[in-house]
This record gives sequence, C-alpha cells and structure tokens, in this order.
Amino acid sequence: MTTTRDIAAEARGLPREPTAPWILVLMAVLTAAWLGILAWQVAVLPDRVPTHFGARGEADGWSSKAGALAFSVLLPVLVVFPMPLLSQLAVRWPASINAPNRDWWAATAPRLRRFERLVREDLWLFAALTFALFLAIDVGIVVAADSTDGNLSQALLWGSLALFLLGIGAVMARMFGSRYAEQEID
Repeated sequence: MTTTRDIAAEARGLPREPTAPWILVLMAVLTAAWLGILAWQVAVLPDRVPTHFGARGEADGWSSKAGALAFSVLLPVLVVFPMPLLSQLAVRWPASINAPNRDWWAATAPRLRRFERLVREDLWLFAALTFALFLAIDVGIVVAADSTDGNLSQALLWGSLALFLLGIGAVMARMFGSRYAEQEID
C-alpha cells in the first residue's frame, strides 16, 4: 500500500512546476521599487524619523535614520522573500496542509507536485501584497519625516491598509473558489 510519505517522496523527485511568469514579474517590479525607495530614504531621511503612527496618523514613535533603514531592509528580507518557501511543506509534510480537496491533491505524486506550485503562487501573491504594504509604509515614513509635524497622511495610512486587505481577500476568494478544485493531471 502506498503511503502519503511515499507519495511525498515521489513528488519531491518530480520536476518542480514553474511559477507563473506574471507573478515573478510583479515581484521583480516590487523589488525594483523597494531598492529605489531605499535609495530615496538614504538620501532624504533626517537623523530622527517618525516610524510609528496612531490611528489618526499622528507620530507616536520615533527612530534613528539607521533604525528606520534597518526596518526597511530587514522586513522584506525576513518576511516577504522567505514566505513562498512554505510551499515546500506540501511535498515534505502533506498532512500539515489544510486546503480544499487536500486528500485528492495528496493522492498521487503529480497532483502533489502541482499542489505545491499552486500553494507557492498563492504565497507569492501574499508576499507581493505584504511587500506593497511595506513599501507604502516606507514612503509614508519619508513623507512624514519631511512634514512639519511628523504625521502620516490618513489617506496613505488607511488607503494602503484597505488595498492590502482587499488584495488578501481577493487571493483568498480565488483560493477557496475553484483554484484547488480537482484538475486533469495524472
């Protein structure tokens, strides 16, 4: 009898399905924007930078320029870029995955390999949305640092958060719609 462990081992031996090119282009554009924003921050941030804001956009936390730059670099490096690596759980520990039709996806190695790609692409989309939110925060910090009171525009604060939440909702709706329905694979 073939076990889930055997299927997962066989799936790891199959060629990895490539990520959709448009997702990789999106991440490349966001990465280029991030590098541009970092250069802008290095050039214009003062020594004391507002880095935390209340619900009305009022600055209620401050940092050094180096501290603000460290967060601008470390958040994407530690949160965004590793996120898609979680898709490897699908082919290493299939029982840990909680997704629609999981048992169907874990029944054969080709299905499990396809499932890993679908999960990886969804994680890339979550990473892209998170990255875009971090970039909006970085822009907001520069704009707030340049203002007389150090406050952040409520439109930028709530607008970027609303777009992030709408994007997350759209990806989730896609995931729980037909994305993980049974497909012709075997």
